[in-house]
Amino acid sequence: MSHPATELPPAAGSAVTADEPPAVSRWFITLYVISYLGLYLAVMTPLLVSLAIRLEDVDPAGKTRSLGLVVGLGTLVNIVSALVFGVLSDRTTARMGRRKPWILGGMPVLLAGAAVTGSGSSVSAVLVGFMVSQLGLSAIMTALQAIQPDQVPEQQRGKVAGMVGFTAQIAGVLGFQLASPLKDSGPLLFLVPAVLACLAMVPVLLFLPDRAVARPDQSGQGAATMLRSLRFNPRRHPDLGWTWAGRFLIQLSLMFLSTYQLYFLTDHLGYELDKVTGLLAISGGIGLVMTSAGAVVSGILSDRLRRRKLFIYAAAAAFAIGFVVVATASSFAQVLVGSQVILLGAGIFGAVDIALVTDVIPDKETEGAKYMSIFGIASALPQSAAPLIAPFILAIGGGDNYTLLFLVAAGIAVSGGLTVRPIRGVR
Repeated sequence: MSHPATELPPAAGSAVTADEPPAVSRWFITLYVISYLGLYLAVMTPLLVSLAIRLEDVDPAGKTRSLGLVVGLGTLVNIVSALVFGVLSDRTTARMGRRKPWILGGMPVLLAGAAVTGSGSSVSAVLVGFMVSQLGLSAIMTALQAIQPDQVPEQQRGKVAGMVGFTAQIAGVLGFQLASPLKDSGPLLFLVPAVLACLAMVPVLLFLPDRAVARPDQSGQGAATMLRSLRFNPRRHPDLGWTWAGRFLIQLSLMFLSTYQLYFLTDHLGYELDKVTGLLAISGGIGLVMTSAGAVVSGILSDRLRRRKLFIYAAAAAFAIGFVVVATASSFAQVLVGSQVILLGAGIFGAVDIALVTDVIPDKETEGAKYMSIFGIASALPQSAAPLIAPFILAIGGGDNYTLLFLVAAGIAVSGGLTVRPIRGVR
């Protein structure tokens, strides 16, 4: 249980029910959003640019395969550890709370992994460093995600999710801005985002409450019991299953572009690497407006209308249109237009999806971190799957078939949007 002096007052007029926590203050939301922004800086920068640049230096001939290997295995570490950390976080009884110990413990692991990744002179060294950094990120992210079902009531979930939802896009823009001057320094390319992420966690550790929930005696329960608790039955909770599938498919479509946009511009359209980082920074800067507008507006409207599905459909449509435009691009200008439509969809989806997830998970008070970790897999698994699947698609028709890759992404996005139709627990 956090010390009373660190707890924030609820917003004026907030109501407390037996099932819902009190409304959170603007101060709480501000610090929570900043923490996500910092964390996503360490998540997105390697995925969007740093690993591609590093592997271009370490293994120029096999960079595409190496990128898939590094991202794929690193994400696998993230997925497995997130499940374990989620259950352990729910069962943590430390004085500082259930979530904060995992945030604090993940920070030095993240920094160590970033240092190894940036200084590695071989694919193996980069792989080991990235896997270690993913372990640290997993501990932090698992705990941070659980704060939302722990402390944010239903009437504020769309708003909070909307503000959190576009932090990944802001972090992507900032990541390109950081990468451009740091591209010649491998260690700094990875360490600077990691350090900024850790600094963003400090206000969470110092000022945000960490609400503890009384749990039954669990003495005598060993590892086997913990592993069994990781499971969930989508037949028993079909809304969970459909929501998980939708997030996975939408994220998979987005990862095809996020992972390969740098190589698409350099290898397919013929732009020089030095120029590409600047172009992507411009695209990200414009996209920030699109993503922010989509996330904030859709999050607020979703709360007011008490509807989630409509916005998921809109997001999937934007993804599909944007991917078709990018698939047929012959210049950066066309890529820019298509990517902005995709980023608008990403903002809409990111806001409403987090609110949707929080709406459908059961046992929020006792197993919030576990279920958020399970949904975290739907976001993390595409980071592994996309780099492994994409080379096979690219190889069709003689190689570098980016047109087919992005058309496949459009179809996957549409499928992801349609998964919300069977969900009964939300409108």
